[in-house]
Formats: sequence, structure tokens, C-alpha cells
Amino acid sequence: MQAWTKIVACGTSLWVRSALARKGRALLQGDIEGVSRGAVAYAETISGTDYLEAVETIHAYGRQMAAFFEDYDILLTPTLAEPPPKIGRFAHTTEDYVAYRTGPEGIFAHSPFTAAFNATGQPAVSVPLFWNEEGLPIGVHLAARFGADTQLMSFCADLERARPWFHHVPTVAGVDVEKA
Repeated sequence: MQAWTKIVACGTSLWVRSALARKGRALLQGDIEGVSRGAVAYAETISGTDYLEAVETIHAYGRQMAAFFEDYDILLTPTLAEPPPKIGRFAHTTEDYVAYRTGPEGIFAHSPFTAAFNATGQPAVSVPLFWNEEGLPIGVHLAARFGADTQLMSFCADLERARPWFHHVPTVAGVDVEKA
């Protein structure tokens, strides 16, 4: 995830700089949220060699996952490593981009299973098969080999038929969303 953090920072920086070039101006305070500003600053510290090394790390990881799926059709994991976060936990106000992504309270600590497949680009999906006492969904994360999107979606359709989730609507801050 350290490598993926570098790649995302460089991609964010490229997008921001391209948007500003089209506008013909520099980045101003308030143009983007803090975490994006932090990503742009972090990207400036990454050399071309470091970036290419990060890309190679992700490619090697993708090859490892491809080898795993030679023996397995579907990988089942939790969607999250912990209960659903309180509103505001992942607000984009911080400019500490690296801590936001990889720190102990960061998004990778919260969602390591989904992040792994964002990095490899393999088909993956989270389905809400369980609910906690507060009525919040507890997801199950499924991933498949490269190119098995149809197989994965078909499996998810079977799961939804067996355990429908559309009718589950959580209560938010004491308000019944379904009745509101």
C-alpha cells in the first residue's frame, strides 16, 4: 500500500496540475481539499525512479494475485477491518496525505481488503449480507481473477436472491431514513 500511495499521489498531482494548466493559473487555497493538497505536495517528493519502482511493485503484486486465482475462483474477505466509521472520520481536511492513507487511523487500516483490489484492478465487489445492532450494513468482499467480472456479478446476483438486502435501510442519527 506504500507503493499504491505513491502512485495515487502522482495521479492526483497530474490531474490537479492539468486542471490548473487549462485554467492558466496556480493552485489557490480552497481549490482542493486538504488531503488532495497533501497528495500534490507528497508527489513532489517522489522521483521518477521511485514512481517506476512503485508501479513495478504493484505489477508484481498483481501477478501474485493472478497466480493465487489459478487455484481459486472467488476470494471472500470482510469488506472492512473494523465497524463502519463515524461520520467525519475520513474528512479530507488533513494535509497529511500519507497518514490519511497508511497511518493507524487511515483508510488502509480501515479497508485493507478493498484497497488491495483497487491496486490490482481485478474485479471485486462488496455486498451487504449482515447488519449490526444499529442497523448498519456489514459487508462481505468478494474478488475474482482478471477477466472474471461476469462470473463475479453472477455469483453476487445469486447471493442477493438468496439473501436480499434492498429492503434494509439504516436509521441515521435517530431518523428512520425509509420513513423520511
